[in-house]
This record gives sequence, structure tokens and C-alpha cells, in this order.
Amino acid sequence: MRAFCYLLLISLFISLSNASIVEETCKNISCSHPNIAYDFCINSFESYNDSLLVPDQRTLAVIATHLANTTAVKTVVRIQELMQEEKNQPRRNRLDTCMEEYSNAINELTTAAQALNVCRDSDAQTFLSAALDAASNCEDAFAEAEDPSPLEEEDGEYGELAAIALAIVAALRR
Repeated sequence: MRAFCYLLLISLFISLSNASIVEETCKNISCSHPNIAYDFCINSFESYNDSLLVPDQRTLAVIATHLANTTAVKTVVRIQELMQEEKNQPRRNRLDTCMEEYSNAINELTTAAQALNVCRDSDAQTFLSAALDAASNCEDAFAEAEDPSPLEEEDGEYGELAAIALAIVAALRR
């Protein structure tokens, strides 16, 4: 019985320390980056099952990069759906711009995660910075044509996730 209680206390301590890594990181980046909401940050990591097993901020950066990548892939699928339905060629061209931006972002996020895994934080930061532009470039394609973006929600979610990943990597480099 005593051993069970001891194991329970250790498990609780590990869970609390892991939760505090996520909470502390989200608090710090939401304070220093007004475009990153604390609740969005916390909820994003809570949606990722392995975030309860985060031993350090580097792992959290890899998870954030993975979350952004997953969202970019979902956005590509959404763009493909919209392109199949769209008959207006200028609008298809704008969607094509978004497709190119997100395809590039997926490659950049994959490379950033690989760089993080081998502690090449500067390279990871460079690739994350490039990947961050996908959402705003997609939105700009529609704004320049004064055409409401059908991807506003996806671009917003992706942009915030990519900003979280970049902020965590920037913190690693300090």
C-alpha cells in the first residue's frame, strides 16, 4: 500500500510538472506576443495526447510544430475541396496561391521539426519563420482582390499555431 501511494505521488508530481511546462510556456508567449491567446495555446496542447508527457520546452516546440503541420495539412485538404467546387478562374488562382503557400509551409514545418530533433534551433527558427507566412500570404491573395477569404478560419488557426511554435523556438535560443 505504501509503495502504491508513493507511485501515485510521483505520478501526480510528474503530471503537475508537465502541466506547468505547458502553462508556463503559454503564459510567457501570450504575454510577449499579443496575437497568441493563452487559452488557445493551452487548448491546443491539451488536444495533443502526448502533451501530458512533455519533459522539456524542446519537446513542446516539436509538438507545437507538429500541431501547426497537422493544421496546414487539413487546410490543404480544404483548399482542394474548394478548388473542386470553384468555377471562377480568378478565385481558383487565389486558391492556387494558398495551396502553394501551405504546401511550402508543410515542407518547412517538417524540416523545422527535424532541426529541433537534432538541436539546430537556429535552422528550426528560420524554417518556422518562413512557414508562418503561409496564412497571411493566403489571406493577402484574397484581400488584394477584395474577395472574402473562404479560408479565414483555417488561416487564423494555422497562423496562431505557427506563431506558438516559433515563439517557443525563439525562447529556446535565449
